[in-house]
Amino acid sequence: MQERYKFSFTAGGLLLNETVKVAEVYLNKGDWRQTSKEVASTRMLQKNKGSSSNRYFLEIKKRLKTLSDEEMVFLVRGVLEEQRQVVFLSICRLYAFIRNFVVQVLRDDLLSMGTAFTDADYLRFVEDLSFEHPEYEKLTQTTQKKVREVLFKILREVGFFSSSSEKRVSPIFLSSAVKEMIVSNNPWELACFLYTDQEIKEAVRKNG
Repeated sequence: MQERYKFSFTAGGLLLNETVKVAEVYLNKGDWRQTSKEVASTRMLQKNKGSSSNRYFLEIKKRLKTLSDEEMVFLVRGVLEEQRQVVFLSICRLYAFIRNFVVQVLRDDLLSMGTAFTDADYLRFVEDLSFEHPEYEKLTQTTQKKVREVLFKILREVGFFSSSSEKRVSPIFLSSAVKEMIVSNNPWELACFLYTDQEIKEAVRKNG
């Protein structure tokens, strides 16, 4: 049975700084209820209004809950690029829509052929969803547009495109620490960073 697609990532983009801040509070409190209280009382995620702040927190919480405590510690202690990569890993774990787009379109199609991304590539991907993922078809046109906008905002923030104008796909170069962390848990998650099957097998051989 196909995993049902979720689209609540439209609450924000990568939310890198906010995610690291919430992770720090959680590791200190060790409890999500206390973390929520701390984040609210300090207005850590305050944007324009309280409701937006709560929405950001709920989104970040869902992402962080895909990480183990060890991975969350790594997120907090890592350098900026490592933090960006771990946050994106959490997004791929939570959102099959994003994970499948990255692996099927960016990795398997565009990177392997060395071609730049075009709007037609995205349209082909979403058109193929109608049978297995009717939940996408049920979205309003406004929400579908938002899904596309936020997806590409995240991909740009992570660094998948060499430039915003050309959109030529670039693989993400993971630090050895991030790569070892992923390989120890599920090496095939390296595909989310455009590693080929052969590169994943090689990473397993070196780090296994």
